[in-house]
Amino acid sequence: MRQFNISVIGLSGTEKDRGQVGVGKSCLCNRFMRPMADDYFIDHISVLSQSDFSGRIVNNDHFLYWGEVRKTTEEGVEYNFNIIEQTEFMDDSTFQAFKVGKMDPYLKRCTSTKVFSAEKLMYICKNQLGIEKEYEQKVMPDGRLSIDGFVVVFDVSPVPNRSVEKQVEFVQNVIATIIKNKKPLVLVTTKNDDAYELYVREAEKISQRKDYKSTVQLIETSAHESINIDLAFLMLAQMIDKVKNRVKIISYQESAKSRKELLDTRSEAVTRLIRNQITDYHILWSQGSKMLSQYREWNEFLNIFGNEAGQKLFRRHMKKLRDDHLNKKLHQYLDKFALALEYMLPDISALNISDDDAWECARNYLQNHIEFEQYFFECPQASWTELIDMDEAEDETRIPFDVLETSESETVFRNYLNSVQQDKKKIGWKQQFKMLLEESGFVTPGKQLSEVRVLFMGRECFEALSEHDCQQIYDIHQDEIIEKSKQNFVELLLEHAQYFLQFKNVDIITQEDVRQITDVIQEDSRYKMLDRLDQERRVILLQHLRFIHCPIREHCPFFNNCVDSLIEEVLSDKSASNHKSQGGGWKTTGNGSDRTLNLLIVGSEHLASDLLNDIRICTGSKGEYIYENQTYYLNYRIANGDMEAFKAIDVSSSGLICVYSNQQSFETLKDNLERTLLCNLELEDKFENLPIVLVYQPQDLKENEVEYLRSEGMRLSEMLHCDFIDHTQNHQKYVYDILNIVILSLKLTEMKSYEPYPSNHTDLRILCCIFCGDQYDIENIVQPLVAESMMVKANEHSIIIDVFIGDAKRRVEFILSSYHGTNQYRDELIHGYIYFYSAKRRSSLANLSILAAQNANIPLQIIAVTESGGVNAFFNSDICQFLITEGNALADRFKGSFMTFSADQYVKFAFYNPFLKTAWDNKYEVENLHVEESITLDSGEGTLENSVNQMPRPPPRHESYMLSNTLGTDGSGSENYEMLPTRSLNSLNEERDISLDEIYDDNNEKPKHLHQNCTESDSCASSTERRVRQQNAYYKANKKAATTKKNKKKKVAIPVQTPRVPPFGSYVSPPEIPLHYQRMAGAGGVGVNVIGGPIGAGEKKKSEAGVSEFMKSDKSPEYSMVPELANAGIFGAENLPEFNMNAKCLKDFEKLEKRRIKEETARLRKLQEKEKEQEKKLKRKLKQQNAKGITETTEAQFGKLMICSEKDDNIPIFLIKCVEFIEKEGLDSEGIYRVPGSRAHVDMLFQRFEEDPNTVIDVLDIPVNAVATALKDFFSKRLPPLFSKDIIKELEEIAGSRGVGSSKLNVEVKTDRSCRLIALKSLLQKLPPINFAILKYIFQHFVHVSDNSKLNSMDSKNLAICWWPTLIPIDFTDMGHFEQLRPYLEDIVQTMIDQFPYLFCGKDAFVMV
Repeated sequence: MRQFNISVIGLSGTEKDRGQVGVGKSCLCNRFMRPMADDYFIDHISVLSQSDFSGRIVNNDHFLYWGEVRKTTEEGVEYNFNIIEQTEFMDDSTFQAFKVGKMDPYLKRCTSTKVFSAEKLMYICKNQLGIEKEYEQKVMPDGRLSIDGFVVVFDVSPVPNRSVEKQVEFVQNVIATIIKNKKPLVLVTTKNDDAYELYVREAEKISQRKDYKSTVQLIETSAHESINIDLAFLMLAQMIDKVKNRVKIISYQESAKSRKELLDTRSEAVTRLIRNQITDYHILWSQGSKMLSQYREWNEFLNIFGNEAGQKLFRRHMKKLRDDHLNKKLHQYLDKFALALEYMLPDISALNISDDDAWECARNYLQNHIEFEQYFFECPQASWTELIDMDEAEDETRIPFDVLETSESETVFRNYLNSVQQDKKKIGWKQQFKMLLEESGFVTPGKQLSEVRVLFMGRECFEALSEHDCQQIYDIHQDEIIEKSKQNFVELLLEHAQYFLQFKNVDIITQEDVRQITDVIQEDSRYKMLDRLDQERRVILLQHLRFIHCPIREHCPFFNNCVDSLIEEVLSDKSASNHKSQGGGWKTTGNGSDRTLNLLIVGSEHLASDLLNDIRICTGSKGEYIYENQTYYLNYRIANGDMEAFKAIDVSSSGLICVYSNQQSFETLKDNLERTLLCNLELEDKFENLPIVLVYQPQDLKENEVEYLRSEGMRLSEMLHCDFIDHTQNHQKYVYDILNIVILSLKLTEMKSYEPYPSNHTDLRILCCIFCGDQYDIENIVQPLVAESMMVKANEHSIIIDVFIGDAKRRVEFILSSYHGTNQYRDELIHGYIYFYSAKRRSSLANLSILAAQNANIPLQIIAVTESGGVNAFFNSDICQFLITEGNALADRFKGSFMTFSADQYVKFAFYNPFLKTAWDNKYEVENLHVEESITLDSGEGTLENSVNQMPRPPPRHESYMLSNTLGTDGSGSENYEMLPTRSLNSLNEERDISLDEIYDDNNEKPKHLHQNCTESDSCASSTERRVRQQNAYYKANKKAATTKKNKKKKVAIPVQTPRVPPFGSYVSPPEIPLHYQRMAGAGGVGVNVIGGPIGAGEKKKSEAGVSEFMKSDKSPEYSMVPELANAGIFGAENLPEFNMNAKCLKDFEKLEKRRIKEETARLRKLQEKEKEQEKKLKRKLKQQNAKGITETTEAQFGKLMICSEKDDNIPIFLIKCVEFIEKEGLDSEGIYRVPGSRAHVDMLFQRFEEDPNTVIDVLDIPVNAVATALKDFFSKRLPPLFSKDIIKELEEIAGSRGVGSSKLNVEVKTDRSCRLIALKSLLQKLPPINFAILKYIFQHFVHVSDNSKLNSMDSKNLAICWWPTLIPIDFTDMGHFEQLRPYLEDIVQTMIDQFPYLFCGKDAFVMV
């Protein structure tokens, strides 16, 4: 690498010699030595003080040493340069050159080839003088340099007090001397960025002089712009080195252009870099420059332009960011302002001002508006532009009121004002144009706007609207008149129903048929109205013919509003609103009639076993029980009164029987019942409609204790909406009461399910026909039917009602159908028709005439539905008067009845009673006629579908569908019916009720015979009516004091059985006798109804005399049909052929039965004792496990989810991975833990971890909300509870939920928050180490989540609301208990989050006192 010593020379001296400024030698040297912008200095003065001149930098010499620098050519050749600047320093006192010994003139000194100066330091800038130690100190090597070449400087810029001739003369003399010394040189023109063309030409002349023999190279430079600086020195180096292929000399203009392109590229790159990296206008220069320093573009820009330029560009970008943010925020405010104007100022007339002061008045109006605070806020301390920089204003969504002082907001208001005014005008014009179209008789269906445009020319509304608006309104009007014309054409076709009747059975419609139809209707205006839409008119005609041929719902011209569809909706809505479908709690056995009851008996201390023994005694070894001639087979399960017993209940359970005897058993049962039924949502479906019976069996208690437990049991039954049975007050038949309550509850539930009634179980079938398209509300027609309390929905189109016809109740089926839907009932038995038609629609009456003629032999009623107004509609409308008159005449012609019905009239069911009486009177004739028609069709005129075998003749009118012949007769020859003493429904208005006192004689003799000859009213009564009568009799017969059972009150929604409230005046049917007594009774002659109750003294004696001990031991009820004996008591040996027993046999049987019962009881008690022993062992085992915390058994129980990480204090790995994923991906997810995730994703996550505990959640593509939900499920369903029951109780006390006087904590701890916090910390330290570690880990996670609450909206309070039920699983006794504890437990969890450092890490607490 070559070393060159270069001397830079140029015109120097006093201001008189060189002018006001120098020729640029120092700037040239500075840019070459230090090209970076921050190292380049413009001011280099030559006037010095004596001290500066004698300093080590100048060193009493008239030259400067600029130091050493390395440069590389484009070919990669490196050169080292030592630069010397020859100048002349002036004394600042005399402004003359310093004298240094024998000093030669400047011309001779500057061309010297050797320079000497010992210890001379490198020059950097003028500020270096006097403080040399603060700058880099570099000594000129060896104190001497031999000059290898010269750079001669020629200034081409105009300078005052300097003539170009003087500079030309100096340069020529210098060049001549250098050439004479045989040293290479380059002529460099400086300051070309401010060049004077005359001076440039003078320099060119010098370089082109012939006597120089082309040895002087001219290079144009600019130190300020850094153009061609390196080129000049490299050219001189190559001349010294005598290189043949020298660098190419580029003109200043070309170099300046390239330099400008480079600078523009660098500036654009840096601008783009700043725009991409700096997006927050709050960033300071120090932060921003540090961020940008890692990018190459930024560093290159600073090298070229310097830090000042970079800082200027940065600040310009910051200002732009802030302005953009302000504009963005302003536009957001303006958008909200526009919405606020629409809400607060919908009517601009409220301002009542002129245009000049509109804006000022609008601001005052808004400021005084009642809703001002909802949309605006005022902040006198700062303007809205300053508020943007405040963190407190980030969450503010309202508009700063001073925004309305900007011109932009006024523009928004003006635009809104104009738009409202224009919209109002436009709406008015549209309405006027629409009215113009409606009034014009020339706008007919199918005409284009272009055809009628001339009619609207000159109208303001037409001219003011745009072409698009006019066309849009015209299209809407066309759609309306076309649709109306189509409806009118359909109405025309329906009016000619009699004519279209001939096409009903025609399979092929010819063109001739269409022509004939057209000839009939073509003169009608409704036909002509569609002349321009002939194709659509033809389609409607063919669709109507299809409907005539096949009149189904899909072909109905009013398909969307077909009566059949509307009826389904109405009946469905009525059924859903009045009755919720319920499912029964029993199972049907194989024979289809008998049913199985699955009973769960819950109690403690052998109470369940004792009750089970009593039930078995009453139902026999086979567990058979008969109720209302229905056999029920009983299955039993007994369980202790703990939570597991209630969780064993499933959908197959029929009833829950809970029994208690003392204070301890009651408290245990109450606690588990309330926790299960009131607080456990998972069991809600299991207890839906499940009958529950609470049984009290006091044992060895004092009288006051008995009364207390009885009242507590009744209170509990009221709360749970269940039945209460007192064993002491109802000792004789309490088992039957229990079973009857369960069965009756299930029957009531089953009745609510509205199972369809078979049509052959009805007394009358009435078909109600409604014409599609009639303009009245079908719900008004159906309302009188569905409003009946005894209404039952049979299917989608029919309902069944029990109604009195004459003096007896009949079951009537009402079938609701459209006119065209009656075809599906033409082969069924119908006892009467009710036709509804519109009194303002000709087509409705026309189709009615055809239907009435088809069913002329069946009773019919025609009802004309008029408009609102009743009788006035008849006189005010000619068409209504005509149609009502014609309908009345039609009814007379077919010997039917006629009535009118106003659309706004509310009628009761009695409106239909006269016609029902008529249909009932003609029932027998109609049924005979139907059978004859069926036989005729089956004999050859019909099809097998109408065969008499499929439509049997119904029984005569005097026969009952509910006849019971299984109990014998009374010998009179008339039918006997199984009935309890009751009153008829006609006697409900009487002042007294039937009771047991009316059944027995005054002398307590045996019950009277209740078999009577049944009247027509009784014989035709439905089974439902009879069942209600029996229920009434039983309720009245067993009516006890208020302490036995209270009326149930409506409570908060609880997952228990539906409260059973008996209907007014009805009572529950009595229990049935067991199966084996029924068999005994069947062997007798005459049936007797024996009504039983509490046995008095007289009855007891009679029972002991006439009833065997077998009856006593079996605890049989005295309700049943038993044979009456003349002299031998109720049962005699001769009357028991099935068992073939005498009195001795009965005693033996009784002994055997007692022995069997005793053995069974002993065996059950042993089993009970074993179960208790096992339960105690299990409790001890669980207690040991709770003492150890979460043990190793959990891993076996919950699988690989519980595998723990050794490095994280045995925290489950599933918990660790979920928390890490949530903190990585979900800390900015709004509503984390509050917004649930997909259940499919949650299940998949658990499954993956069960398969591989090292599963990486990131690769599963599962949303963060699903992972959060899985984490909550892990704590609630997979992880054993972290708090034991004892600790949870202490938590309740610390939370302050039990009151000051009800806990072990003193008053100070209960009331002082700091003391409670200390108590909470002490309580947490009692936890097992593993439990504490898991709790600490999850709450540390909650702290991280709450720290990001600005992003996820989940602060500590929201987290506590979401997590406290999971972390503190308390079993609540009722909803009141839940609402009482909830705020305190939320506060506990929130405190554990807020005070995490103190509670878990041992740091100082943030105690709020």
